[in-house]
Amino acid sequence: MQKFESRYYGVIATACALVIIVPIVYFVARDLAPNPLVGECVKQVRHDAADLTFEEVACSAAGRSSRSTGREFEVGAIEKTCPPGDYTAVPRDDEMTCYLPTLHVGVCFKSQQFRNTDKAVLVRGDCDHPGAVRVEENLLDVSDKSKCKNPEISLSFSQPARTVCMKKP
Repeated sequence: MQKFESRYYGVIATACALVIIVPIVYFVARDLAPNPLVGECVKQVRHDAADLTFEEVACSAAGRSSRSTGREFEVGAIEKTCPPGDYTAVPRDDEMTCYLPTLHVGVCFKSQQFRNTDKAVLVRGDCDHPGAVRVEENLLDVSDKSKCKNPEISLSFSQPARTVCMKKP
């Protein structure tokens, strides 16, 4: 009977340890991993930094409200080259992480160049800033700038399909 009890308590202790340790290891490892996956959301860490750097955030908190900080992005693709669209491409090992910004209707943005991006990035800015643009409309499941009144200053993305119609403030 004593042998059974010691095995029983051993099994219970092992199960409890696994229930506690496995989630801790998973979440610590995930927090240390700086590379979000496709469909995940990130927030720009600092506007005044030379390099564009991010921290991962839940998509529900990543600028899905009208109070966007202008620093939220969604990972559209991770590939050798970005798919067709106006993505912000940031090197990741031997691939590119292709980000699309979360831009809200009525908010003004300006272009800012970072050392580690292939082109200027739209960041929230004053509507009076030279070259500023204002978001007029977000078209989900559509990747076609011709649907906008000002296609030459609008953005489109193929993965996920999205078009951001812009206008000058």
